[in-house]
Amino acid sequence: MDKFDKMISETLDDEDREILDRIGWEQSPTEMAGDLFRGRFGLLNWFLLLGQVIFFGIGLYAAWKCYQVTEVVDVVRWGLIATFFLLVAVIAKVGLMPSIQANRMMRALKHLEMQVALLAAKR
Repeated sequence: MDKFDKMISETLDDEDREILDRIGWEQSPTEMAGDLFRGRFGLLNWFLLLGQVIFFGIGLYAAWKCYQVTEVVDVVRWGLIATFFLLVAVIAKVGLMPSIQANRMMRALKHLEMQVALLAAKR
């Protein structure tokens, strides 16, 4: 909570301050990650996470096989497969970041809208 938020909080009465405290000022990273799996895109994010776990598992298996084989052609084959699946897993994981940022921005806008509505109601 910065200086501006403190100034707004001081101008509100107890009931309005309680409403704003219920909304919360800032979410923790674990709360932001949990919000990914709720709402309109929750199911899509679950599928993206499931795909990421599956691709990561396949990539680990291929990397393990890469270190087990002795032929150079097989090492290259398994190494390329491992690289592909591990990169896809990383890309899928990074694909969740825009959702976190969009949720964060929407929460900030709702918070600002609530503050403006409460201040307008006071006048």
